[in-house]
Amino acid sequence: MSIQKITNVDNIETTQDQWWMLYNESTKIVFEGPLQCSGSTTSPYIMVIADTEEELLTYIEENDLVILPEDVE
Repeated sequence: MSIQKITNVDNIETTQDQWWMLYNESTKIVFEGPLQCSGSTTSPYIMVIADTEEELLTYIEENDLVILPEDVE
């Protein structure tokens, strides 16, 4: 099990094998993810990278985070 919490999200690279999400620490809202894709991310929010989707879902539950529905803008 490997979870990485990143507070300074500036050009963070992920691979196609990693799962990641972004959330607002103040509101506890997850607004991006859990996702599995490669690329570079820059954000003012918290990024969490994990090996599996289950690890991210456990992190969300343990930290009382809420996943933002996709149809909310």
